This record gives sequence, structure tokens and C-alpha cells, in this order.
Amino acid sequence: MTTAGSGGGDGGGVTSSSSSSTEVTVAPVCFYKPGDTGAEAAQGIGRVKEQLDSDVKKAPGQYKKRVQKDHDEATQRIDKNYPDYESHKDDTQGRWYGRYCDASRLSPGTNPTFKEDLEKERKAFYEANPDQNIWVPAGQQAPRPYISGTRLAKVAWEAVKIPAPTVETNPKVGPQGATLVGMDTWVWATGNTPTSVTAKATAGSTTATITAGSSGLQLSAPDGKASCTGFGIAWHSGMPEGSSPCTISFNRSSAHLGGTTPLTIKVAYSASYTATDGNTGTLPAITTTSTVNLPVAEVQTLTTNGKNPRQN
Repeated sequence: MTTAGSGGGDGGGVTSSSSSSTEVTVAPVCFYKPGDTGAEAAQGIGRVKEQLDSDVKKAPGQYKKRVQKDHDEATQRIDKNYPDYESHKDDTQGRWYGRYCDASRLSPGTNPTFKEDLEKERKAFYEANPDQNIWVPAGQQAPRPYISGTRLAKVAWEAVKIPAPTVETNPKVGPQGATLVGMDTWVWATGNTPTSVTAKATAGSTTATITAGSSGLQLSAPDGKASCTGFGIAWHSGMPEGSSPCTISFNRSSAHLGGTTPLTIKVAYSASYTATDGNTGTLPAITTTSTVNLPVAEVQTLTTNGKNPRQN
């Protein structure tokens, strides 16, 4: 699986990007499961057919026709599900493999779309593999398991590691770099905080591409009121007040909180996927979180030397 993220850099128009590759194990939901050897299957089928023949012989006259019909239908199903089984009756190494779907691999206890996912996986596998059972000689492999684009995308998305947001703020006044009560504190994303994420995963001939994006930073703090759209823009000298799309204003200093106010930053990513097998859909949102301990001071307690506090 390959993951790429695009970030806002310093929040002022400079973009950054990163990519990584990760190996993820995706267990197939539906596959051919090993069963009886040729000899075991032939013996079992022989016993079933003997019982069917016995039922016909013992059936009273008025029921014989119906029992014979049931006998013929059951025999036809056996011969269809185990084609040419008699030619493998002496084989103790080769095996019959049967179609099987392991519902537990779809996390039924926590997956809200479990039933739909299971039906989709089953339908796709059965359509691609119409034989109920197949013969696999000793030393050979069963057909490659089918992994749908939906299954691939969900597992890949669960494995994606999105960096927690990092931010910068302004003003920074005094030796602690404090912001001020009653003044809009500018906030903007820095470093590798992704604004969008792309992940691509491949299993066999199927590739799923996941695209995720976010509307921006979500800010919250005690004694603070946030107004934030997007990922903010970096403050530079000469920028006018009120020109930041992402700010938080505090109505009380952080003295009562021990000297700093915890500023919580969240970024929620919504995701969708497309796959080469035709599957498309949406994926559960992922939210990353970080906290910055921000000193908040009353302006009268600090010396600004008559300067704009943003320039100290």
C-alpha cells in the first residue's frame, strides 16, 4: 500500500507533501477451503448414495414416486458438486476444495455495513467461481482468493497513519510567547499537517484508490471562542488585523489553569474510494487530534514597549 499526503506547509501558500509504502495483510472473506481427500469424498458420497437407494427400495408404493424424485435430484446435486469424483476415489493426497466465506473477517460486531459487505463479497466470489467444489491435485494450489476493491479499500484505510496536526500561533509576547486576552490569536497549520491524503492498495489484479480530504482545523479551548475556516494563513509583518480565516479569542488568562491554556486542534478527514473491479463508496471519517499548551496573558501584565503585540 502506498500513502501520500499533501499539506499546507507554513499555512501561507507553501505546500508540502510526503509519501510512504506499507505492507498490509488482507485476509480474503471468500475463498476455496480445503476439504476431503479424493478417497474420503468418494467414500462419503458412496454411503450417501447407498442410503438414497435404500430409501427408494423401502418406500411404500404410494410414496415411491416422490422418494424416487428426491433420490434423483440429490444424486444430480452430488454429481454436479463433485464432478468425476470416482476418478479420484483412490487418491489420498489430492483434495476437494469448497467455496467458503468467513463472515468473521468482516468484523460483524463493529462493522455497521456487515450484512451488505458480506453479500457483496459472496456474490462477487460466486460469480467469478461458479463451481461449488473443485479438485486440486497434491502439490498444486487452489485458485487465488478474490479480494474485492471494497474489502481492499477498507483494510487499507484502517492501516493509514495520518500525522497529528501541528500549528503555529500569533501573537507571541514576552519570554513565554504568550497570546493576549481579547485579541484574535492567529492559528495556522505547519509541518506535515495533511490537507488531503491519497492511498493506493493492490491485491492481485485489483487496485483500490482512496482519496481523503479535510475542510480544515477545528479549534477548541477553555475560555476561548474559535472562528476557523480552512487551515489558516501564516502571520507576517504588515498583515492587517482581521485578515486571518482561522483565529481563537480568549476572554480570560491562563493563570487559573496553571499558566497555560490547552488548545485542542482536530482535523477530520472524509474519504471515498474507487477500485479497478468497479467498486466505489465512502469510508469512515478519521479525525486526528493534538494539543498545544498556550500561555494566555492579560495585556496590562506584559510590557509591549509600545509596539504592536504581534511584532514583539
